[in-house]
Amino acid sequence: MKVAVTSSSFAALLRRGELTHLEWLEQCASRLDVDGVVFALADFPRTDKEYAAQLKKVATDLGIVPVALEVPGLLDPERSETEGTEAVALAVAIGAGLIRVTAGSPGDLPPETFARTVAATKALASAAKAANVTLTVAPAAGSLFADLADVQKFSKYVDSAWLRYDLPAGSPERAQLGARDRVLVERFGFDEDPQLAQTPRRGWLVLEGNAGDDPFGRAGAAIAAIRKLGQRPQMPSVVPG
Repeated sequence: MKVAVTSSSFAALLRRGELTHLEWLEQCASRLDVDGVVFALADFPRTDKEYAAQLKKVATDLGIVPVALEVPGLLDPERSETEGTEAVALAVAIGAGLIRVTAGSPGDLPPETFARTVAATKALASAAKAANVTLTVAPAAGSLFADLADVQKFSKYVDSAWLRYDLPAGSPERAQLGARDRVLVERFGFDEDPQLAQTPRRGWLVLEGNAGDDPFGRAGAAIAAIRKLGQRPQMPSVVPG
């Protein structure tokens, strides 16, 4: 199982200057021993190429995969096409193969909003394809995609292999998806039952949410619980007679 943590769970420390991205990466490797990390765009102190390259190099040195760039609301048609292009460029610069996105609110005219969102996403997916970066879209309450059915309908209109699913771990909706559907990210909260994380998966399990005043302690405990349940019992050795 591939486990990652998102910087958004450490946002308070990062934004107060009590923790830098580089220190966070080092702690993710040495203290949490995770396989990958997700960078939330909102947590970047700067997004220039030099800084992005530094993050990528440190992650590489530590043996951590930069899984994704997290940009909530990027599918809101009110956001400029430039924002999408810049997000794709930043994902490439930090070495992330995914951009995690959500939609904006439905607005007063859902049909019009839906059509504009499809058009904006087609343009973003085209830019992502050119850079070989995949978008993972998550259903979210209060957004244009409240549940998986909304995301599935939307995906059919966008019709791009560079748009995939981002779902809660253990979601009963998971069973609705066929073998050809790609769930690249499954989200897992700090207070959730570790059993929810045990479904066999080929994508990433991303630990996220409000970690309180001790994010490293809570993340470490959650990861340990997940991995403990994931351990297979050893078969007794058979000594030839």
